Amino acid sequence: MVDIAGNVAGIVSAVLDVDKCFMYLLNHKSNIRILEREVGKLKVARDEVERKVEVARNNVEMIEEIVEQWVIKVNSIVPESETLIKERANVRCFSLKAGYKQSRKASKKVQDVAELLHLQEAFGDQVSRPIIHEDTRLILNKDYLAFQSRSSTLEDVLKALKEAEVDIIGVHGMGGIGKTTLVKEVGRQAKEDKRFDKVIFVEVTDTPNIEKIREEIANDLGLKFDDKGTESGRVNKLFARLKKEKTILIILDNIWVDLDLEKLGIPFGENHKGCKLLLTARDRNVLDSMGAKSFSIDVLKEDEAWRLFRKMTGEVVDTCELHSLANEVCKECGGLPIAIVTVARALMKKRQLSQWRKALRELRKPSPSEFDGVLKDAYSKIALSYNYLKGEKLKKVFLLCSIMTHDASISNLFKFVIGLNILEGNNLKIEEARDSLDDLLLKLKESCLLLDCSSERFFMHDVVRDIAITISYKDHHVFTERNDVKNDWKNIDKLMKCTKISLASSDIISKHWAEGLECPELEFFYMVMEDSSFKYPEKFFSRMAKLKVLRLNCFPLSISLPLGLQTLCLDGSEIGEVAMIGELKKLEILSL
Repeated sequence: MVDIAGNVAGIVSAVLDVDKCFMYLLNHKSNIRILEREVGKLKVARDEVERKVEVARNNVEMIEEIVEQWVIKVNSIVPESETLIKERANVRCFSLKAGYKQSRKASKKVQDVAELLHLQEAFGDQVSRPIIHEDTRLILNKDYLAFQSRSSTLEDVLKALKEAEVDIIGVHGMGGIGKTTLVKEVGRQAKEDKRFDKVIFVEVTDTPNIEKIREEIANDLGLKFDDKGTESGRVNKLFARLKKEKTILIILDNIWVDLDLEKLGIPFGENHKGCKLLLTARDRNVLDSMGAKSFSIDVLKEDEAWRLFRKMTGEVVDTCELHSLANEVCKECGGLPIAIVTVARALMKKRQLSQWRKALRELRKPSPSEFDGVLKDAYSKIALSYNYLKGEKLKKVFLLCSIMTHDASISNLFKFVIGLNILEGNNLKIEEARDSLDDLLLKLKESCLLLDCSSERFFMHDVVRDIAITISYKDHHVFTERNDVKNDWKNIDKLMKCTKISLASSDIISKHWAEGLECPELEFFYMVMEDSSFKYPEKFFSRMAKLKVLRLNCFPLSISLPLGLQTLCLDGSEIGEVAMIGELKKLEILSL
């Protein structure tokens, strides 16, 4: 029985093989045609995939392994199939054996081609994935120099990053002081020392775009958002992705307002102890509002400033002809890195003494008409800080500070502020008004527009002062000797609009205003000079009906004063006749 069953099975198998052979012979032509058609489809698909692969490689993306293997297989099967098709065309005498073999091969190739086409449909457009590149801004921090005045702050920030209870650290300082350079160095060292698995750097700017910040963080993580997804969906996705990182440092550079970290999708505090934030801002209050542990950086010391200046200009400053002049130019930058760098870059290829003298003149007397010259970049950066001051009181006090070049005492500033009615409330007690002014000065310091404030004096960086004076001239018609406005001293139209004048010598009065001065909008006249023998024209102040504050150190014995004066400061003057002061019915402050 077993032998019979085996024989039957063998006969059935033989019959099936004969049937299959017959079908191959019968479908010989159609199998070749089908193969030709399907190979044509495969070639079209291959060309499309190779185009996408080229685009991805140009975009520095990683090609998926399945795609690379697919291309290799396609490039193998297409020439084999084309050879098979050509063989059929070249066969003149039909051979059953040759026809059988060709048809069988063609049928098998059609199946292989179908599988490749199906696989191509499966991966579709996903031929690559983004490569997470290292941030060159952190790797190539070429602007950082290890100055002693910076090293301590750098070490403090690195130390704070190790503290388990600290998750947000901030660095604040005036515009162009070097905050960005410092935190880039922090990021570079943290990455090099493997303190964090990932370091991300994002520049925020003064008009923060939450969506753009979120997108930049996601890109650095290799995370893609669905274009059709919701805002909350993107927030949750970034939050979940950041949680996957055991340790991560996110640097948000140049923030101007309190950022909502939950809106961004950044876990902080108890939500993710491995996530640390490093922020930079000009205003310390912004950092405080975000709960940051803050560190400040100041201007460079004189030797550090020269080191940076020489690095940027090169050895040209070491020549005997230029060395002394180059030192003067560097000193005019006042240790402010942005000023040093912009000036040095402008002069790095200049070898003529006249070019350096011109730059020095520009630094000492910047143009009041616009932010130009060698310090254009520094001007625009610091002017932005002024624009972000909250409230007109703060802006008025800042601009008033800038024109008190020779007498920067808080006591005198207080007298001027009272006389100009800058503080709100007419019934403020002296102590309340002084506290209010102190609060405004503190805000200016926290905004890094004042370098320091003691109980008696305030200090302002020369570059910041120049910018403030330029703003005062452009927007508020303020004349000072620090501005190069010689053509305006006798411009009647401009003098009619002038609101404040601050002078340190009598030259302008002698040359241009010997017959007196007509300034109907003038509220403030400030003149402190060494020449105590100078005599004012008798009716010099008679055409200043709105004058509220007058500060002189050489008081004319016989002169008409505007009756609307509210503050009269005559410190340092020899006073003879004082009866005229009794006529000033609106006078609130008299300083002798």
